[in-house]
Amino acid sequence: MGDAKISPRDAAELEACFAAHARDLFGFACALVRGDRALADDLVQSAFEAAARAWPTLRGLAEQQRQGWLRSTLANIAVSGFRRDAALTRRLPMIEVRYRQIPDDPPDRAFSSIALERCWRIIEGMPKRQYTAALLRWRLDMKEADIAAVLGIAENTVSAMLYRVRRTLITQLGPDHPFMGNDAEGAAS
Repeated sequence: MGDAKISPRDAAELEACFAAHARDLFGFACALVRGDRALADDLVQSAFEAAARAWPTLRGLAEQQRQGWLRSTLANIAVSGFRRDAALTRRLPMIEVRYRQIPDDPPDRAFSSIALERCWRIIEGMPKRQYTAALLRWRLDMKEADIAAVLGIAENTVSAMLYRVRRTLITQLGPDHPFMGNDAEGAAS
């Protein structure tokens, strides 16, 4: 449907929808992408492009439902981007190994790399929501509030999930876990 034309009536309705919701959607997008205004603009544009494709359905929704649809669609587009970034992040260590200088303490570096790889294997085997929360937090360095917004859950729920992930890693890895003794991240509230 890439080159499909929309009717003047649909265009006018979409323009009114944009005027009503774009500002709120931009603020929501900024929160998801930690203030990256250019990326937030791209997400809003993508959400409205999706709205144009789904307009026959969206037309019949109440304004609040339409706003919810736009927010959900924008969040899904953002999460897809996070997933693409995560895939790149998984490949970066291989690229880095190929081009980095020899570390000062090879045995220590090797041990850290092995422990980190074990952590991610354990995390990948966890329930989907715990895996996603861990990925967004520790691979993408997102704050718990931002993760809560992306996943559509309470911040305390994110904190509890990260706490469970952390406890699982500590239990399964023993002294090789990556958390410092005073590290409060993911601590149960």
